[in-house]
Amino acid sequence: MEILFRKLIILFFVVFFIALIIFTAVMFLTNEETIYDEDGVTLAIKKPTFVTLGAPEITEETTDKTAVRNMTFVGLDIGTYTMTERTLENGVTILFDELHNSGWLPVAITLIHHGLEDPEIKSWNPRPVSSEADDVFGEDPTSNPFGTIAAGGKHYLQGNLYVSRIIPQGEDGQAHELRTENPNFTIEEGMMEKSFWLSPKHYLHTWVMIADDPFFENEEAEDEWIEFALDNRYQQLNWLTPDGPLVKLPITDDPRTQLAYGTIDERTADLTSAEWHATSPFLYFETMLLNAEASQE
Repeated sequence: MEILFRKLIILFFVVFFIALIIFTAVMFLTNEETIYDEDGVTLAIKKPTFVTLGAPEITEETTDKTAVRNMTFVGLDIGTYTMTERTLENGVTILFDELHNSGWLPVAITLIHHGLEDPEIKSWNPRPVSSEADDVFGEDPTSNPFGTIAAGGKHYLQGNLYVSRIIPQGEDGQAHELRTENPNFTIEEGMMEKSFWLSPKHYLHTWVMIADDPFFENEEAEDEWIEFALDNRYQQLNWLTPDGPLVKLPITDDPRTQLAYGTIDERTADLTSAEWHATSPFLYFETMLLNAEASQE
């Protein structure tokens, strides 16, 4: 009996280590696939080799071209990857990325921006944000976007990574509960890598603006806006999506609403950008207003 028990223990550890090796191979053997290559801008996704992206299903509206790709793991559906390319009348393009892990395994993914040789980088988070809690909305812990980047004759405003899950929100509504925000990226060897683990039943959002001209007239004007945004948490829109920015929702007795985000019509209209654009008609504020109009269509 004792010999049989020992054999079962050995068999268990053998099976365990084989499973561990297989899991490691599945999760950490990766390949890279180009997902966007337009007008000198090249974006790619690095993912586990056994996770496959299907052919894009494309829909087009007034300003938006949306490509939805199914993600599968050894033939099983595990979620979707959606990229929305929004082209505004001032020539600025905004790319919105959304990944949804509807499966049962966490997935390690990296979004890669190529072509950033010799970049000029302007951080929009030179210091911590002012994080005083609001009586209605509580505390908004999100940061300013990563910042502006000039490289390869293009100008970029790079948004952060937001990982969230869906939670109920009053009268059969839904909200995104923020789980992780990452505003810290590095640019090395001409590329930016945005890496993350996407847990089961979670979403990932990120975005980038692309322009031929600078977003601000000069560095002093950009600094003025950065300082204002750092000190006025409910004026800067950080978490952009095609349907409008996800902003802090009012808190309730449900502790999950401490980090609940959704759309609010007044915030989507971006009245702050309209006010600043009246006296500082820079490309950034014009783009935010055009984006607000597109989100409301």
